[in-house]
Amino acid sequence: IMENQDSKQIFFFLLLNLSYMFVQLAYGVWTNSLGLISDAIHMFFDCLALGVGLFASVMGKWPSNAKYSYGYNRIETIAAYFNSVFLVLISISILVEAVLRLINPPEMSTQRLLLVSFVGLVVNLVGIFAFNHGHGHGHGVFLHIMADTLGSVGVIVSTLLIQWFGWTGFDPIASMFIAVLIILSVLPLIRQSAAVLMLELEDGVVNQVHGTLEELKKVQGIAGISLPRFWPNEAESLVGSVQIQVKDGVNTQDIRRKASELLMSHIDGLKEVCIQVEFEN
Repeated sequence: IMENQDSKQIFFFLLLNLSYMFVQLAYGVWTNSLGLISDAIHMFFDCLALGVGLFASVMGKWPSNAKYSYGYNRIETIAAYFNSVFLVLISISILVEAVLRLINPPEMSTQRLLLVSFVGLVVNLVGIFAFNHGHGHGHGVFLHIMADTLGSVGVIVSTLLIQWFGWTGFDPIASMFIAVLIILSVLPLIRQSAAVLMLELEDGVVNQVHGTLEELKKVQGIAGISLPRFWPNEAESLVGSVQIQVKDGVNTQDIRRKASELLMSHIDGLKEVCIQVEFEN
């Protein structure tokens, strides 16, 4: 973990986030603040996302083998998908509880609530600056932390409003705000991870593939192309295969080299391509 800069960064922020999560949860229970409790729950899932990222950054270096010929990259995608779906379900439960509390606002203490929320905001701001590169598992973590940061702002605002106006209904309103932010933050991650699991190509990549295959057909000596297959191995890399029919007397090694160079240079993210060359007759 300590040998890689990304995994080391994730590890230290995970410790910081996990420590403050317990502080936030304890004060949320003590002050009876649903906003702070829901923010702590979201921070727990931030920790899960960080743990998945840490595990993936280490496991991603494991070599492929006979059983997992493409390696272990999809473990992160599978974990991200189920974690995101579960997070949406938790957010829905927070929304239901918030509506009940809005109908019947409970008694709650705002003592030190503002301080705890402000410290949580600082912790999340550290995470935003640490994971603002926006790709790979860092993108999913960034979405979590961004929503959590806005959630901390919501708790701070609701606490001030409660102190000024004395109505505790501002707390469930903040909780609803946080829950909606959580759902909005994970929907792109659900969409992305589901697309990878379904081997879906982005529209731009599909256009690149079609255009490149048309260019490939124009290469001298190639008679036709069949069974083109391209799919994402992970969120940011592709693999593919294609069968090429060539005319009699053509140097098949030369055709394979030209085809590989054309495909690899014109299709973004293509890391590996298997080309089968056969004579048309």
